[in-house]
Amino acid sequence: MDDPFRERRLSPAEVRRILRRALELAEQDAETQAVETSMTEAELVRHAGELGIPRTAIRGAAVEHAPPEEPKARGGWLGAPLRTLFEEEIEGEITSDSHEDIVDVIRSVTGDAGQVQIVGKTLTWTPTVHPQSQPRQLSVTVRSRNGKTLVRVEERYTNFAAALYLGIGLGFGLGGGLPVAVAIATTTKDGFAAALAGVAVLMFAFLIPRLLFPWLVRRRSRKHRELLSRLSDVAHAASPGARVAEEAAAPRKRKRKRIAAASAEAEAEAGAEAEAEAEAEANAGRGARARR
Repeated sequence: MDDPFRERRLSPAEVRRILRRALELAEQDAETQAVETSMTEAELVRHAGELGIPRTAIRGAAVEHAPPEEPKARGGWLGAPLRTLFEEEIEGEITSDSHEDIVDVIRSVTGDAGQVQIVGKTLTWTPTVHPQSQPRQLSVTVRSRNGKTLVRVEERYTNFAAALYLGIGLGFGLGGGLPVAVAIATTTKDGFAAALAGVAVLMFAFLIPRLLFPWLVRRRSRKHRELLSRLSDVAHAASPGARVAEEAAAPRKRKRKRIAAASAEAEAEAGAEAEAEAEAEANAGRGARARR
């Protein structure tokens, strides 16, 4: 029996429907485990492109399904690390014409105009410094060198951790714990109860930054991953290698469209011929009955 897929070319919509259904069936197929394989995100992007799935869609899905970071496990008693770093290396170098697009993406994600410094092929962005607030130790770097482009998003939380733990924890703990301890000692004449109450207030004071600091780091890490993904897309689209690949793929796409159009036209003509033959046979049958 001939393969039905060889009789005609599938439209893009049909390809998407078949792939979507095939993925659903693969979850229950016993042969899936024998043929499935692991791959890097770059390999996944390449294979998906052959099936008509754009790189941006793969990256968006990867960001949504990225395993959540566990800064708490690496942060010790602070609850989160004092530094986060997200980076990706892309084949090809970008030109200075892409710097404006890169800065626009950074400003869109961070909501801050920031300060931009360009030295050679390296672009560095840092947040705006406000005198009335604690400065963020965030830096975004896009560097082209040796035929590759490195995108890096890094932030340190030393100043913020110090402000939380020393300002709220130690300040509120001592400022509230000592008066409570003194009041209890004066009222009850019980030194142990007074010391216990003071320690309890101090521990409660440190619990507040212990909850706030990991939450802030996780929240900013999600933003950093989104920023890295969008910057990587811009850098990939701006690299000469990506443009050459798109220009090389354009004739093949046009050829596939022409073949699909010719196939659809041939199917329409075949259908019209079949209808004409059926109508001719019906007219011949009616004429034969009329002669009888």
